[in-house]
This record gives sequence, structure tokens and C-alpha cells, in this order.
Amino acid sequence: MAILIIIPALPGQAQSFSKKELGRKALQTVVDQLKSDDSDVRAQAAEILGGAGNKAAAGMLKNMLGDRDKYVRIAASRALWELGSPAGMKVVLGIINDAPAQGPIAVTNTPLVELKIISQNKIRAKAIEAYAWLKGEKGADLLYKLKNDNYGPIRDAAARELARLGHDEELAQFTEALGAEDEAIRYESASVLSKICHSSAAEPLAKLLAAEKSVRVRMAALDALKCTPSKIEAAAVLIKLTDDTNPTIKYKAVSALGGIKDAKVKEKLAALSSGAADIRIKIAAQKGLMLSGAPADVKTALDAMSAATPEIRLDAIDVAAAFSDADALPLLAQALDDPDMNVKLAGALQTLRRASKKE
Repeated sequence: MAILIIIPALPGQAQSFSKKELGRKALQTVVDQLKSDDSDVRAQAAEILGGAGNKAAAGMLKNMLGDRDKYVRIAASRALWELGSPAGMKVVLGIINDAPAQGPIAVTNTPLVELKIISQNKIRAKAIEAYAWLKGEKGADLLYKLKNDNYGPIRDAAARELARLGHDEELAQFTEALGAEDEAIRYESASVLSKICHSSAAEPLAKLLAAEKSVRVRMAALDALKCTPSKIEAAAVLIKLTDDTNPTIKYKAVSALGGIKDAKVKEKLAALSSGAADIRIKIAAQKGLMLSGAPADVKTALDAMSAATPEIRLDAIDVAAAFSDADALPLLAQALDDPDMNVKLAGALQTLRRASKKE
């Protein structure tokens, strides 16, 4: 049975959508952005077509393998892989192997040449990340070869992806660096671990946070813990940091608690969800409760959709994933009309996923 929702449009009027109609609007929103002048938006739209799981989108994504921007080609390749097509693998490998030419050592590159080399290697590093995601452990041989690349950023990217796959030697290099005396090294290590997201990083990150004074290092460590599975070892220090005087540290600590199935964590998140004055903290706590298996509050999510900051509205959309269609669709309809493109596309993705489910 189709679900009909009534959404206030203008005073004295109302706008109604069925889930099917809202799904069509979401799809059109994404398809329209495939032609955006902004390459980041085109890449995000491609990723959504893959994440939505609609194999009918494969044709559009294959066309994007020839996009003028290499980042978009990489996004299309990943999306096609999610839909079961390896059509983009050659594109990804082609970008990885497109190494900048190296002249004689005695020749000093001009600043323009150096900038081109940096840009080209950034794209190669992004392709390496995509390749490791696509191939998993089967891609390890190439990653080891890339550890001998002529360029440092490529060697670093290969090591990072090997660490993400769980290779002990590479992973240890990053976790051990958390104990360095140099603040810059601790910061870089924590930042890299936020991309690796490996369970074994939880304990050293918790140890770092317990003693760290640098705000930027603490923030990077909290970002790393947020995506780290099995982070129960960090629960105590995270709970403590939810009372930090720095509002950003507090928010990141609340966000990092999400997914930890622990009675004290749930108790803290529930208290923040009901008692915090800051809507950013309330919706982050709601998201944490949802990830821990507890029900989230519809009113808090709707309130968060009115926040001025797009990041808060994105959290509200994440929380809505736990809602029934009756509760989620009004919020998602609001997201599809949001002025921020990230919010709009996040709403489109969740709407498409819901619309594709059989009644």
C-alpha cells in the first residue's frame, strides 16, 4: 500500500507526496546533478546512483567514465562496482598508472610544473583509495608495488590502504606515530587513521586522547574514533570529553560515542539527547542512540532540519534512517528542497533506498 504524506508548503496550503512520487523526485534531483558544472557535485551524484542500488543507472554511470574530471570518473567507477559492474576498473588503473614524468635530477622544476605534479599525484592517490576499496585484499599486490613509487604521496597512499586492509606492519606505523613527541606527527597520524578506520586503532587513540593537550590533535583523534569499529576501549575517555568546555570537542566526542553498545554510553547519550540545549549535541546524541539500537526521537530530527548549519541537517537525515516511512518521508521531502546540495543529495539517497523497497 502506498504511503501518502502531507507536507506544509505555504500558509493555508498543503503538498502531498506518495513514497513513489517522492522517489521520482529524488531520482530526478540526482540525475539533474550529473550535469552540474561542479565536479564535486557530479561525483557525489554518481556515488548516490551506486549507493541507491538501481542497476538501471548503469548506463548513465558508464557515460560518466569519460567525464572531463578524473575524480568524477573514479566516483562513477566505484558506483558501477556497487551495481555489480567492473566497467570502471580500467579507468581507475589508468589513473593510477598515469605517473608524472620525471626529468633529470639536476633539473629543477618550475613552480608550475611542481603544482601539476602535486595535482596529478592527488588524483592518483584518490584512484589508489578507490582501487583498494574495489578489490579489497586482492588488490594488495599492486599496493605493495606502489610503495616503491617515485613519489612520496603515492607511497603514503599505498601504505595507508594496506593499513586499512589490516596489514600489521603498515598499520603499526600509523598507530605508533600517535606517541611521537612532535605534535605535527601525532596530528598527521590521527588524520590518516580517520581514513583507515581499523579496530586496532581504538586503544592507542583512546590513550592519546587521555593525555593530549593540542586541540587539533584531539579533534583528529575523535574523527578517527568516530569511524573505528569495536571502540569500547575508548568509551570512558569519550564520555569524559562530552563535558569538555570546547564545544567542537564536545560535539565530536558525542558523535564518536555512536555505535558503542555499552550501558554507560547509552545512559550518557540519552541524557544529552533530552537535556542538551544545543541542537547539534542533541541530534548527535540521537544519532548515537540510533546506532546503538535505541529508538531515536522524531521531533528532535525535525527540529534539526531547521538548523542553520548543513552538518546538523545531515545528522538529522542519518537519524531518519531509523524512522518508519510515515515519520521519515516528511523530513526527506524537506531535505529534497534544501538549499545545500549535500543535504539535498543525502535526502535523495535515503529516499531512493526507501522507494526501492517492496511494500
